[in-house]
Amino acid sequence: MSDEEAIFQIEARFNTAWNRHDPDGMVEALADDGQFVTVNGVWMKTRAEFLNLMQRLHGAGGPFRTSTRETLEMQVRILAPDAAMVHSRFRVSGDIEEDGKPVVREGVGVRVVQKRDGRWWTVAVQNTDIKNRRR
Repeated sequence: MSDEEAIFQIEARFNTAWNRHDPDGMVEALADDGQFVTVNGVWMKTRAEFLNLMQRLHGAGGPFRTSTRETLEMQVRILAPDAAMVHSRFRVSGDIEEDGKPVVREGVGVRVVQKRDGRWWTVAVQNTDIKNRRR
C-alpha cells in the first residue's frame, strides 16, 4: 500500500469506527501524544483525553449515539517522507441536538500525520463546522 493510500485508510477506519460508535476504534490511529481540536474548540492534548470525550459523546445519552459520519472530499499533501497534511470535508448525520432533534452538519478538518516505525499516525487534528451563510 502506498503512503497516500495508508493515510486515506486512517480516515476510512475513523468513519467505520464512528458509525459503529466504537471509541477505541476512533483512536486507534491517534498517537498517544496526538492532539485533537473539535468543531466546538475543545482541545484535547492526548489520545486518552480524546478517547474519554468520544466515550461520552457516543455512549448512552450522548449526542452522537445514533449519528453516522462520511467523508465527502479529502486531499493528502505529503510534506516529507515521514510527514503529511490531510484536508477533508465531512458530514455527520443524526447528531442529536439539546432539543432532542437530529441534525445534519458538515465540517472541514485538517489532520497532520507522521510515519513512525513504518506506520502512519495522526499527531494533530483541527475540525471546523461549516455554518450556513445568508447573503
